[in-house]
Amino acid sequence: MIIAISRFRVINHREQDVRQAFLNRPRLVDDQAGFLGIEIFQDHTDCAIFNLVTRWTDHSSFRKWHSSPAHQRSHELMPKGLKLDSAFTEIRILERLEDERDQDAFEHFPGDWEALMRAYLVSSTKSHAVVARPAGVILGATGAMERLLGRDSGRLNGQPVWEFLTPESTEELRRLVSARSRDSQLRFPMTFMDADSSRHALICNLDVQPNAFALLCEPFSEAGNPVVAAQRNAPEGGSEK
Repeated sequence: MIIAISRFRVINHREQDVRQAFLNRPRLVDDQAGFLGIEIFQDHTDCAIFNLVTRWTDHSSFRKWHSSPAHQRSHELMPKGLKLDSAFTEIRILERLEDERDQDAFEHFPGDWEALMRAYLVSSTKSHAVVARPAGVILGATGAMERLLGRDSGRLNGQPVWEFLTPESTEELRRLVSARSRDSQLRFPMTFMDADSSRHALICNLDVQPNAFALLCEPFSEAGNPVVAAQRNAPEGGSEK
């Protein structure tokens, strides 16, 4: 994999226009062969400096894009009258260090297939994911999680995630979030409750960052654990799904 970094400095005070142009980019690059992802950074100490960072499978794919008509069209959408410091403009190509073991390992691939993984999570009926602030306020959830909880994003976002968990699961998740757990291999059960107070046992992975945490879950039965094992722990009168 390579990273292409295009650095430039705006010299006629059009920084906000450049920001808006990037935020509203036409996404012409998204379906190009070899393209893996894009991020735009504005310098923390000098807001006139921008770094456009794209990730590619190989140098040849980047060169084909850079010389393509679609690349030229994307530049035409930048603010009219924009002036850049020509002496400052620079493109750097960085190649990731990796050996054959990295290239052949399945774990190597998911991080490079960002668009595919994102589309899968959004459309999957099996993968239940939720992202929340450290205090538990939900920022977003996959469609599968919304359906499981019986609430659409309009009624789910902004709500405390704790409201949709049993007390035992709430206590465990609060503990892990407080400890800032970043053990990606850790899998643990969580019991969610839907709008009808029915219980749903999921097996989850957790990643905690300073500004948010993410839960990626799947039904117990799909994770190789029989649902009946979760039902044994359910209090009388409750139901597991």
